[in-house]
Amino acid sequence: MKKTLKDKRFFLAILTLVIPITLQNLISSSLNMVDNLMIGRLGESSIAAVGLVNQYFFIFMLCLTGINAGAGIFMSQFWGKKDISNIRKMLGLDMILSLIVSFLFFIPASLFPREIIKIFTKDTEVINLGVQYIRIISVTFVLTSITQAYSTTLRCIGIARLPMFGSLIGVLTNAFLNWVFIFGHFGFSAMGVAGAAIATSIARLVEMIFIIVCAYKSNSVIPRKLKNIIGFDHEFVKMYFKTSSSVIVNELVWSIGLSVYSIIYAKIGIREVASMQIASTINNLFMVFSIGLANAAAIMIGNKIGAGEEKIAINYAIKLGIFAPIVGLITGISLWIASPAVVGLFKINKDTLDITITVLKIMAFFAPLRFFNVLMIVGIFRGGGDTTYSMLVQLGTIWCFAIPAGFIAATYFKLPLEKVFFIISLEEVVKIFFEAKRLRSKKWIRNVVEELNSINIAA
Repeated sequence: MKKTLKDKRFFLAILTLVIPITLQNLISSSLNMVDNLMIGRLGESSIAAVGLVNQYFFIFMLCLTGINAGAGIFMSQFWGKKDISNIRKMLGLDMILSLIVSFLFFIPASLFPREIIKIFTKDTEVINLGVQYIRIISVTFVLTSITQAYSTTLRCIGIARLPMFGSLIGVLTNAFLNWVFIFGHFGFSAMGVAGAAIATSIARLVEMIFIIVCAYKSNSVIPRKLKNIIGFDHEFVKMYFKTSSSVIVNELVWSIGLSVYSIIYAKIGIREVASMQIASTINNLFMVFSIGLANAAAIMIGNKIGAGEEKIAINYAIKLGIFAPIVGLITGISLWIASPAVVGLFKINKDTLDITITVLKIMAFFAPLRFFNVLMIVGIFRGGGDTTYSMLVQLGTIWCFAIPAGFIAATYFKLPLEKVFFIISLEEVVKIFFEAKRLRSKKWIRNVVEELNSINIAA
């Protein structure tokens, strides 16, 4: 433990990536927080409607995250080897796949919004508000796919601050336009939920433009000529999917699982859906460091494996495995203490407020385990190229434990939200045994750059 804390090289590498990535995640989470605070003034049905639409957007984002994370595994290892040509090709492949997925979500959201909302709830008022919101924000699926592809590339080559600034500009734009469109200022009529959707769409456009412009001006890795990023061949694509398909499936399975959680909560009541939406938004603000730490770990581990420094990669993984739950404990204590004051910012009735505080304290209790689990799945194993094992752990714990247990608790035993959520959260305990064993085995190390080179030589 003392050696970990005294390793200046390790902490410098971590902080260089963690701080900007975490700040970007914090800023992005703040966008949802701003939306919920302002929409909360319109009533619990509005909060529930936006929350359920965000579940659909969340599924899209995790599909996108899977594509970008898969590309990031290669980019970080290519960067460790300073293979600029293949980084460019991976950006092109990442962009094309991201756009395809964005249209698969954009088209149903535009043409069949009511059918999508009905999957989550049968409440007529919530459905009508949700239809207004999703129809407008559907364009953001395309905008976000472009933004994330460039942001992933920038982070993998060590330029993590620009995506952070892009998110900051997006949040500030969203907050101001929310105030204008939701409540009606500067001559605009008060548009409520529809106004929030317009504000979010414009903010995403502004963020995308900023990221693209800065990406081309800040470095020589990202090329200006289209032919330099679409030069990949069949073997390149095949190698990408060999590694990334597990990541994409993992994110998809996880996102669908979380959406099923929302359906479980909706069976308890609309108040409970609103409560979980608020609790999740607040919890995400406190947990951004776990994602930042995991993303930084994936890049660091990938860089070292790509450079052929596997012993350093293992050393970093062990130190991160110690460091993550300690940070999780500190974060959990902070969330527990702050939850009453933060929830008090929302204009909700006392019953909903009390339930939300209880849920947040449960989230705080499980924070150290969650930090470790996120680090392993999103960080260490992905950075090492070991994507299939992570997928199996995620799929098994969610679909074979958490969802059945939560559904039985809510439907058959009619337990209240806080007890159902506690049962679902026990998934974190189950995961840790599989991940700790894998970390010690060192079987998570896989040099995808060498595998790609072997294919090219054989061809």
